[in-house]
Amino acid sequence: MRGDLFTLAMAKLVLKMLGGESVPYVKFEGAIANGLMDEGIIALVSRGSKRSFRMIDPKGCRIYLAQNYTFGMRLEDWIEMKSRLTEVSRSEQVTKAGHSKLRYIRTFKGFLLNCYEPIEATLHDEPYVLSPLQGISIFMQDYEYFRIPEDVVVVGIENGENFQHIRAQSYLFEGMKVLFVSRYPQSKDLCDWLKMIPNRYIHFGDIDLAGISIFLHEFYANLGNRAEFFIPEDVEKRLKDGNRQLYDNQYLRYRAMLISDERLRPLVAMIHKYGKAYEQEGYIKY
Repeated sequence: MRGDLFTLAMAKLVLKMLGGESVPYVKFEGAIANGLMDEGIIALVSRGSKRSFRMIDPKGCRIYLAQNYTFGMRLEDWIEMKSRLTEVSRSEQVTKAGHSKLRYIRTFKGFLLNCYEPIEATLHDEPYVLSPLQGISIFMQDYEYFRIPEDVVVVGIENGENFQHIRAQSYLFEGMKVLFVSRYPQSKDLCDWLKMIPNRYIHFGDIDLAGISIFLHEFYANLGNRAEFFIPEDVEKRLKDGNRQLYDNQYLRYRAMLISDERLRPLVAMIHKYGKAYEQEGYIKY
């Protein structure tokens, strides 16, 4: 079971990182660390021969753990319960976890969406026009019954600031009818919906090795060539002036990454050539 990987010792290490401490690589390596890194929640930091993990997205971490490991509970409550599980009565387990066997509970189901031009969609087979005002996003819960016209391009945005300012990035998608989506909270709901529809999908994230890994494992693996990683026309210029520290932090984890999408080989080679990464917030034109 996936939850069996998340031990009490592992939970306490995560809590340390949430408190601002770094955790040695040798103590926290494994599937859980890899998952948190793939989600952009923790980062691997190298100082000489020493490597450690540090927290970079505390809020996202708590959501991810609640959805995947702690059955919807706060991490602190889960640790407390695990620490004295033999003393906990069945009634207290029901109160805290919603089930006497600590079953999995989804905190949220769905994903965020937005657009700057009206899109005529359907929800539960009823007409539904998407046209949110600036400053408003829509949280789609019943995505199983949500459909859009086939000529609409779905653009998945990884970073919250970029999703908040879609109008300031419209120049990147001229000539397209675009629905912007964000997989917040971090879950597979967005990908599950994309598998239900035939639309083209563009993944817009940081231009770095971790961002490419997320695209390959979570989207390309499920959607094939219908999914593509967004590569701006000026990507080489951006990488030349990019972030070397971000590249260095990711290098050991992703240096031997299998590039299953042949279209990305030139971009990966370019990232290694300049030894830099570029964060997508740089494409926002305020």
